[in-house]
Amino acid sequence: MRDDALVIAHDVGTGGSKVALTDFKGRILASKFCPYETSYPKEHWAEQEPDGWWRAITSTTREVVSDSGVDPGRISGVIFSTQMIGVLPVDRGGSPLRKAIIWLDGRAQEQAQRIIRRLTKTLLLTIAGGLPTGKDVIPKLMWLKENEPDVYSETYKFLEVNSYLVQRCCGEFVYDYSAASGTGMFDFKKKEWDPFLFKLFKLDLTKMPRVDASSAKAGELKGDAASEMGLPPGIPVFVGTGDIPSATVGSGALEDGQGHVYIGSSGWIAVTVPKSVNDGKKGIVSIASADPERYILLSETESAGACFKWFAEEVTPKASDIGEGKDIFDYLNELASKAPPGSNGILFCPWIYGERSPIPDATVRGGFVNLSIDNRRPDLVRSVLEGVALHGRWMLESVRPLGFSSPVLRAIGGGAKSDLWMQIYADVTGVRIERVEEPQESGARGAALIAALGLGFYRDFPSISEVVKVSGVFEPRKEYREVYDESFDAMKEVYRSLKKLYERLNAEK
Repeated sequence: MRDDALVIAHDVGTGGSKVALTDFKGRILASKFCPYETSYPKEHWAEQEPDGWWRAITSTTREVVSDSGVDPGRISGVIFSTQMIGVLPVDRGGSPLRKAIIWLDGRAQEQAQRIIRRLTKTLLLTIAGGLPTGKDVIPKLMWLKENEPDVYSETYKFLEVNSYLVQRCCGEFVYDYSAASGTGMFDFKKKEWDPFLFKLFKLDLTKMPRVDASSAKAGELKGDAASEMGLPPGIPVFVGTGDIPSATVGSGALEDGQGHVYIGSSGWIAVTVPKSVNDGKKGIVSIASADPERYILLSETESAGACFKWFAEEVTPKASDIGEGKDIFDYLNELASKAPPGSNGILFCPWIYGERSPIPDATVRGGFVNLSIDNRRPDLVRSVLEGVALHGRWMLESVRPLGFSSPVLRAIGGGAKSDLWMQIYADVTGVRIERVEEPQESGARGAALIAALGLGFYRDFPSISEVVKVSGVFEPRKEYREVYDESFDAMKEVYRSLKKLYERLNAEK
């Protein structure tokens, strides 16, 4: 292997795919992004064309290699970090039999409710660690079996985004441990599919790929795929993993008890733990880590940066003078900084798309509470940032007794670029926030570091944390603890008080 070897790492999300050309220390030399479409053919449905993913990863690979001017012979590995819990049926040749049903798709709610009625909540919490929803893999597979029986019977393997791209690159059908654990049919101890659960849900185990570690070599880049990507054939293709495990690696929070917060459109708090633990009643689950020796304790929120984006697009006047060289988010951050902690009494509840954790509730909705005629625009903007952070505190409060033991929370994602938001997170949660360098690149960086480990550059996953650098540290300020304690109590009381109303207003008709 060359001393100047590089990795091509793809971060394949919901709105598009970003490629990063990195060295073995995760330093990003060049990157490119290509969007693709999501279709919504019916209410609660969300689908994507697998060819859209492929066109994005091949075009961006060619561009990043060409624009950077590097010798393609320096590329020593290809790896993917992707959106999770999707369902894509393919034939023996790996060709899709229909569009991919992505993580956002909630069409299988009827199947999820049927599972709950048949097995009871207590049993499900015991065997699966949580209650299924229409967005989960088992109900989606049941929906396909019932509504598209020809597709189900013709399926050779059910893939998701990562396994499809790996197969197209090297011809191997394989899930990583994290993707397999995300299906709800994985035996954590044996690191293999659980035959009992397939039998329980009347699903065909033979239609699932083999499983392997994220850092394992899946195969080598085939000639046709290499040609489309502008790379030499024979480059190792790694099994790769999902966005949450790769982001965990990219955050550097890889020791037991360490955690990170991700602030993208959605968000999560993820904690590295030595064993699988769940709190299904709060929607908190464990998935397999990219590190085969560890697990990720996960608390997710449906809307984080999406709240800020909604405010920017739907509430901020289009004619606002944001200043030369700034975008709307810079303008709103400056505006929010003019309001005091507590936003002069306004509380924003960030549940604009339902919630997952610690209140798994599809009917809950967001809103501004305690709005007064005396409030001004800076109060409104700051309350949105505070509301997301307050919900983050609620998630943190729920994972703390299950394994979060660090006084530090690493921060990644596009929202972490805001100094103001990071300081609000520190003040609200009471923990030190450490923002990693280039926080929005953490997924691609994490994937690249996994490939570097697979190539023998690192001895184990904890040793990777040494190369993840911090670009900003935000300490909690004690003088604002009282105001945020009051806001936090108020947020929980709002939910308790309005839960029944949300159920009535937003029940499926």
